Amino acid sequence: MSDAIRVTPLGGLGEVGMNCMLIEARETRILIDCGVTFPKDGAGADVAHADFSSLGHGPDALDAILLTHGHEDHVGALPYLLERCPAPVFGPPYALAVARERLAERGLLESADLRPITPGERVRLGAFELEPVRVAHSIPDATALVLRTDAGVIVHSGDFKIDDRPTDGEAFDHARFRALGEQGVLLLMSDSTNIDREGHTQGEAAVARHLAETIARVEGRAIVALFGSNVHRLQALVGAAEATGRKLCLLGRSLQMHGRLASELGLLEGLAAVQIPEREARKLPRDQLLVGATGTQGEGPAALPRLARGDHRSLELEAGDTVIVSARVIPGCELSVYDVLDRLERRGVQVITRQEDPRLHCSGHAAREEQAELIRLLRPRFFVPVHGSFHHLSRHARLAESLGVRDTLVVENGQGFELSERGFERLPAISVGRVYRRWGEELDAEMRRARGLMLELGSAMLAVAVDLDLRPLGLARVEQRGFLREGPEAETLLADAGQSVTRELARADSSDLDDLKDRARRALRRFFRKAVGRTPLITVAVLEVEP
Repeated sequence: MSDAIRVTPLGGLGEVGMNCMLIEARETRILIDCGVTFPKDGAGADVAHADFSSLGHGPDALDAILLTHGHEDHVGALPYLLERCPAPVFGPPYALAVARERLAERGLLESADLRPITPGERVRLGAFELEPVRVAHSIPDATALVLRTDAGVIVHSGDFKIDDRPTDGEAFDHARFRALGEQGVLLLMSDSTNIDREGHTQGEAAVARHLAETIARVEGRAIVALFGSNVHRLQALVGAAEATGRKLCLLGRSLQMHGRLASELGLLEGLAAVQIPEREARKLPRDQLLVGATGTQGEGPAALPRLARGDHRSLELEAGDTVIVSARVIPGCELSVYDVLDRLERRGVQVITRQEDPRLHCSGHAAREEQAELIRLLRPRFFVPVHGSFHHLSRHARLAESLGVRDTLVVENGQGFELSERGFERLPAISVGRVYRRWGEELDAEMRRARGLMLELGSAMLAVAVDLDLRPLGLARVEQRGFLREGPEAETLLADAGQSVTRELARADSSDLDDLKDRARRALRRFFRKAVGRTPLITVAVLEVEP
């Protein structure tokens, strides 16, 4: 491979989320980020991550794993990767704190090799020298990654925006990026998410001021819905609580976790002085309570949807309370969000969203002019857009070309490339996919297929006892889920189905248990097709009983 570098995206290119990218130079293999996504069509899966099978197995598969920041779509799959490919993990302290939470859930924390690295430090990793550079984002401690190789300098932007006066004081490092550009950058791989948004993204300080002003005007309870990981926005709620004399209650596991971690690391100030536990939320006078709540995308188990349904264990909203949604709606979540907002308004709760007041939220991703500014600072010879759909990637590549970048390349998951002084060379595409999980356990393709069929068709379960000659002992019993509307008519139909199957089995001349099960399945399928014109997913249990 000489001095060329190889890059293979496993997730995050051609989609938003599930970021995971393999980079190789000489004999060194590193992985940048290892995230999850939250599927809506995964047959009951709560998360999905990249298929790691192409990486191999064991401690020699990877030399290092590098984290840009602590969002779940960048660190959430780390436990599943380390189970397969144990390797040292380098990242900013806050990203590693989030990773520890996930590793502890899988019982992997003690065996994990986590190594914090902060801007200004450099670490030699085989053929790479790693240097993180501070960027602004919607979570503390976000970094871009600089990788020095024999081929040249590579910069991976991570998720970023340019905020010169962030609420945590950790501003985008213009000077360092400018210096890197003057030294020479071979390749820039940059966040494409907001390529369609012109201008600059609003800063967190402006959002904090406006949130405080809005909360001060609320007469009843003030509930602010926000992303659980947005510690900057949580700091704004702490400030608003102090300014208005309210106490702050955090509802939602993610928000509580990030509040705890950020406080422990000194990245969130004053929370302990204003926070009250959930159990005290009902006791406080309404005009003295400020609530931070998860569930901005309408996720059923999260705090805001529970408040909207009236089934939250710690608080019930009333007419005169106000919900302020300090978040954007992720495409695909609109119906769930609108249902939550409708439920709140039916309860007499005033709802204020970005549609009424755009100043209530700002993105953590760079708008088009900020993306251009990073390109101008670094002046890369080559450019690859990352983190976005094909539309986002293509438009970002065209922006780089308009700014004089010599060569750009748009690739999606599985399409690797090699880069040297000569330029890009596409590599043979590899098969990539997703691994779906429910409560941490993998749902393989057959499980997801069966779950999908149950969701689409409903299910019926047939149980019959037979003697040693495989003759029925009594009637077969049939039960169903999600196939027939519950009621007396369904009960009568299921009883008739059991009698029909029993008659067919009694006439069958079978000496093989598997054959008998197959006959029973086909008999029940024929009955349902004739009786209701459709068939469910059928499960058969045959129990041999010795008389």
